[in-house]
Amino acid sequence: MSGGLNHHPDIQRLTEENDLLREELTRLLTEADDLVKIAKPHLLAQYQSKVGAWELKRLKAQCEAARLKRQIEMVQAALNRGSRPDPVGIEQQLDKEFAEWQAKVAETARRVAAAGEYLKHLMPPEDAREFRKLYYAMVKKLHPDLNPNLTENRKRFWNRVQTAYENGDLVEMRALALLVEKEEKAAADAPPSSLEKLRRDQTTLQKQIGEMLKRIEGIESHPPFTLRKQLADETWVAAQRSVLEKHTAAFQAQCTALAGQLRILLGDKENDDGTVFGSN
Repeated sequence: MSGGLNHHPDIQRLTEENDLLREELTRLLTEADDLVKIAKPHLLAQYQSKVGAWELKRLKAQCEAARLKRQIEMVQAALNRGSRPDPVGIEQQLDKEFAEWQAKVAETARRVAAAGEYLKHLMPPEDAREFRKLYYAMVKKLHPDLNPNLTENRKRFWNRVQTAYENGDLVEMRALALLVEKEEKAAADAPPSSLEKLRRDQTTLQKQIGEMLKRIEGIESHPPFTLRKQLADETWVAAQRSVLEKHTAAFQAQCTALAGQLRILLGDKENDDGTVFGSN
C-alpha cells in the first residue's frame, strides 16, 4: 500500500490479521463443502458397501416371512369359510398389501448398487489432492462470503466452479483456475483499504468464522458422520454383519417353517403349473 494510510500503526497489523482470518474462513468454507459434497457421499457409500448389503439380505428375508405369514392367514380364512383358496386372487392381494415392502427392498437394493458404482469410480488420491487444492484457491478468490463485490463474470466463474466441484471434474477445475488467474493479472490493483474498512472487515470475518464453526459442528453431529469412526473399525463392521446375518438366518428359518405350515394347510395340493401353492 502507499500514501498516508501506510503510516497509521494499525493499518499493517489489521491487514495481516484480516489476511489470516480470510485464510481461516477459506479453510472452513472449503471444509464445509467437502463434508457435504464429498465426505458425506463417500461415507454413505461406505456404509452401504460394508453394512447396507447385509441389511438388504435381512430385509428380503423379513419381507418374505411376513408375506408367507399373511398368505397363511388368507388361506386359512378361505378354508374357514369352506371355500377353496384362490391362488391368483391371493397373490394379487398380497402384491397390493406388500407393494410398500417391495418398494423399500427395491430402493435399498438401488442404494447398495449405487454405492458399489460410486466406490469403483473414486478419483485417484493424487488427483483428489490437486482437486481440493484448486477448489481451496477458487473459494478464496470467488466465494461470495469472502468476495462480496464479485463482478458478473466472476459470479459465472463461481457457478462453474460449483458445478465442477459437484461433478468431480478435475479438468474443468484446472481450466477455471487458469481463467481466473488470467483475469486477475489483467485486472487493475485494488486501492488500499481504509482503517475503518479494515476494522469492519475484521468484525465481519470473525462473525463468519463463528457461524461456519457452528455449521460444521452441526453437520458432523448427524449421520453418516456420527458413524465415521465405526466404519473405519473393521471389528465394528464385522460385529454389525454378524448381527444382521443372525437376523437373516432367523427370518429364513421362519420362512422354511411357514412354507411347511402352508403346505400342510393346503394338503400339498398343486397349482396348475405343478408347484405347491404358496411355494417360492
